[in-house]
Formats: sequence, structure tokens, C-alpha cells
Amino acid sequence: MLNFPGSSISRLKIKTNPTFLLVIFLAYLSSFSFAASTTTGTSQKLTAALCSIYTDLNSVIPTVAFVLFVLSGLAYAGGQFFGAEMRAKSTSWAMSMVTGAVIGLLIVQFASLIITNLVQQDLSAICPMS
Repeated sequence: MLNFPGSSISRLKIKTNPTFLLVIFLAYLSSFSFAASTTTGTSQKLTAALCSIYTDLNSVIPTVAFVLFVLSGLAYAGGQFFGAEMRAKSTSWAMSMVTGAVIGLLIVQFASLIITNLVQQDLSAICPMS
């Protein structure tokens, strides 16, 4: 029993629905059956899809990150011409844009590592255009 001082909540009850647990368990088991029944054709389709995702990531995210870096500089510089409240908002916007750009670039850097570990092959063997 959890007691929260100053509150009318005296107990915290967690209810679980058995149907929900059954659905989660069946989904968990179906993933094993899918992994066991993978054929060469399915494996090649998965490899092609991962190559396509990696190519798209490599072509889009660096461009978006560059645009975010430029826009963050413009937002920061533009906010310096206004009052303190607008200056604080523009600094917050600029930091958010820089953070988004850095996270996007980290995703691009780690995508090759993740895809290589998923397929258990070198990235140049999976996606020859990279």
C-alpha cells in the first residue's frame, strides 16, 4: 500500500488484463516462428529493405542536419535584436535545432553498425552503393 501525504490516494492498484497478456505472449511466440521459418527469399528482401533504409538515411538526414544548423544560427542571431523574452525563446529554439541535428547525425553514424549487426554481414556486401 502506498500512502501519499496530503492526498486522498491511499492505495495504488495495478490491474492487468489477462487478454492483453495473452496477446503479448502470442506476439512474442510468433516472432520466434517467423525467425525459424525465414527463407533465402525473405532474407534477401530484408537485406534489400535495410539497404534502402540506409541509403535513404544517408541521403536525407545530413542535408536536414545542415539546414537545421543554418536555421539555428539564424534563429539565435535574429533573437538578439528583440527583447529579453524573445531572446530567451530564440536561444531555446536554436538549441533544440542543434540538438535535433546532432541526434540525426548520430543516427546516420550508428545506422551502419546496427544494420551490420542485424544482417551479420559487412555493409559493403549488403548495400554495394554505400
